[in-house]
Order: sequence, then structure tokens, then C-alpha cells
Amino acid sequence: MSKGVILIVEDDHLQRRLIKENLEQEGYQVFESSSGKEALMILNENLIDCAVVDYKLTNETGINVIKEILERNPFVTAIMVTAFGNIENAVEALKVGAYDYLVKPIDFKKLLHIIARAIERQKLKKEISLLQKSLEDKFTVKNFIFTSSAMESVARLIAKASKSDANTLISGDTGTGKDLVAKTIHYSSRRQKGPYLAVNIPSLPESLIESELFGAEKGSFTGAFERKIGKFEAAAGGTLFLDEIGDLPAHIQVKLLRAIQEKEILRLGSSKPVKVDVRIIAATNQDLEKLVKEEKFRPDLFYRLNVIRIHVPALTKRKEDIPALVDHFIRKYSAREQKNINSISAEAMHFLLNYSYPGNIRELENIIERAVVFAEGETIVASELPLFLKENDDKFFEDEQLSLTDKVKHVEKREIKKALDASHGVKSKAARSLGITERMLSYKMKNYGIK
Repeated sequence: MSKGVILIVEDDHLQRRLIKENLEQEGYQVFESSSGKEALMILNENLIDCAVVDYKLTNETGINVIKEILERNPFVTAIMVTAFGNIENAVEALKVGAYDYLVKPIDFKKLLHIIARAIERQKLKKEISLLQKSLEDKFTVKNFIFTSSAMESVARLIAKASKSDANTLISGDTGTGKDLVAKTIHYSSRRQKGPYLAVNIPSLPESLIESELFGAEKGSFTGAFERKIGKFEAAAGGTLFLDEIGDLPAHIQVKLLRAIQEKEILRLGSSKPVKVDVRIIAATNQDLEKLVKEEKFRPDLFYRLNVIRIHVPALTKRKEDIPALVDHFIRKYSAREQKNINSISAEAMHFLLNYSYPGNIRELENIIERAVVFAEGETIVASELPLFLKENDDKFFEDEQLSLTDKVKHVEKREIKKALDASHGVKSKAARSLGITERMLSYKMKNYGIK
């Protein structure tokens, strides 16, 4: 196995030979060509990782060759080789899509370093492409799981946001699925073929937020050994998701506002603006209107972000979605664990429906993942759920406001559900285990709304 497949485009036979020998000694498979036409023929018949192209060819320029190569296969990483004093040609090559450039005479140590990074980048591009293809099917409105009217309103807004290019602000508690909403919008929009990049603002040190978002020139700060492309440039043609926007420092808010208004950014250490085409989706678990009143968040930035507003309600506000979500998570994790789990007992579902979920959907998913791992049969039962869910049920009886009648009804309803679950819905068998008649069981089921 070679370390990678390299195509050399160079009309000087001796120079081409020298590059080839050096690369082959390092374990690369090398194809060589003296013209753009010959290079394209090789490209049609072979999977090329990296193309090393000389700027000055006999009847053409390396710029045009690089353009044709990338049009034919955008996954090829191109490197321009140019004569000393023609740096402007190298810059032109970067504009048409070249990854990097080298000045003659070639420093082979530097060439090997650039090729190694180029191939790593090319592998990453392929992985991202495959991931995007799978995400396009996963994050669509039709796969957005809900039954509640509250989430139906959210789904309508997602559909509207997907047809627009307007900035969108998603609000809601931690764990409600704001990132899922953002991905669903992106992969249902006209930008779905473009990149989707997410930045979690609280996870970044304040000193690095600016360079992370807008990029930095070489030497602009300690440790900046080469030019860094920021998320705005990297997300060109796609969507940039800014998670927990309420934590953005004030001085960065000013720069973000300018980027949104002018559709251009300034890399750290540069005075030359760079045009960017990116759609912004921001999310927050904070009350941004309150932060604006407290002068902790710029009102003009808030209005720019708040063009389309989507509020994702907490799970306790839409408990009718829990059965559908539970079913989805059971299928997801039983497939992963290679188990044939297809249902959950009535008693287990009772505990899930009566829990408060401070961690929202994320917590529900963790509970079901754990239950699937511990499950021994085809049905998840109450004993396979975490203990704190059952402790929550015990608190029901500690409520001094409840009458004895309410507590008795609660126990009776729970025991009927357990009996029906144990008998697989056979009422006569459930009635015998409870010590009552089938007629009495039917009456109580109707009275308690048990199906």
C-alpha cells in the first residue's frame, strides 16, 4: 500500500524525474505528465490524491491545469510550483483552488511536508462528503419526531426557515435539541450541499474566539505559525451554527455584527476584508431580550440574528412526544447493540411519563440507551430503568396535598397496568392475578382510561 497517489505535471523531463524519484523513495505512487491534456487523461483512469503542478508549461499555465483538474475531480489536492519572484502567480493559483505553493528550487523536505498535509486534508474532505450524504437523509423535516401540537408549530417554522436564507435564532433549555433543529434546517435547505459547521462558544477560551470565527494571518499572535482559516470562510456556501450565542464576549459581538451586515470578515492581523457567503443559525438557552435590557448583548446584533425565531419547548411541556421518542431511541440503540428489542412495558412507560427531565431529550435518550444495554428480553421493563425514576414515583405519595382516594387510585391504576403487561393484554388472566372479576377489571380500565 502506497502512502498516496501523486500526479506530477511538469514539462521539464529532468525536474519531473527528480520529483518522482524523491516521492517514490518516501513510499508514494507517482504518475507523471508533461501537459494538462496528458494530466487529465491520467486523472480519468486513476484515483489521484494530490497533483503537483508547475506554473510555466510549454503551451499553457499551471493555473488553467489546476482549474481543469479540480473541475474534473474536486477531491484532488493541488500544489503549485513557481519560480522565485512570481509569488503573484502562486496567489492566483490559491484563488482557483490550489492548496499551497512551492518556490523553485524545490525544497524536497518542505514538499514532502506539504504533500503529507494535503493528503490528510483530502481524506478529511472525503470523510466530510460521506458524512454529509448520510446526514442529508437523517436531518430532514420528515424525520423530525413529534406528536404534540407544540412541536408541530416548531416543525412548521423549520419548514419555513429551510426555504429561506434568513438568519435564524433558536431558543430553548439545554438538551431540548436546538442543534438537531439547526441541522434539520441546513440539510433541508438549498445550502445542504455546502458545509455545516458548528461552534460551541462557551467551550472556546475568550482569547481564541476571534481567530476561530474569523481566521488569523501568520504571525498575528503567539503560536500562529501559518495562516488559519476561520469558521466563516470554511463554511462558505453553507451554514454556520453558533451555539450558546449569549456567551459571546462584547468585543466579538461587534465583529460578528459587521460580518453579518457587510458579508465580509477581517482575519486577525489583516486589514484586507474577505467576502463570505454563509447563513447564520444561532442558539441560546438564555433570555437574550433580558441580556439586551441589561446591556450584556448588543440590540442591533440581536435583531440581525432574530429574523426567524424558533423556540424549542422543554420535554415536560410536550410529554405526549415521549412514547414516540422512546420508540425511536429503542430502535436506534437496539440496532447498535444488535438486540431484538421492540417494546417497553406499561409500568416502565409510566415511570418515564412521570419524570421531570431536567436534562430534556438528551436525558431521555441516555435513559433509553442505558435500558437497552441492560435489557435481557424483547421488552424493556421497569427494573431495567434507573432507580431515580422510581424514586420520583415514591414522591407522589409524599405529597400532603393529595387525598387518600387519589393515592389509592394511583396505586390501583399502576397495578392494573402491571397486570395487563404481565398477561400480554389478556384481561381474564390479568383479572385473576389481581383477584377481581374480568367485568370489574373492564370497568376500572374504562374509568382510568387504560387501553
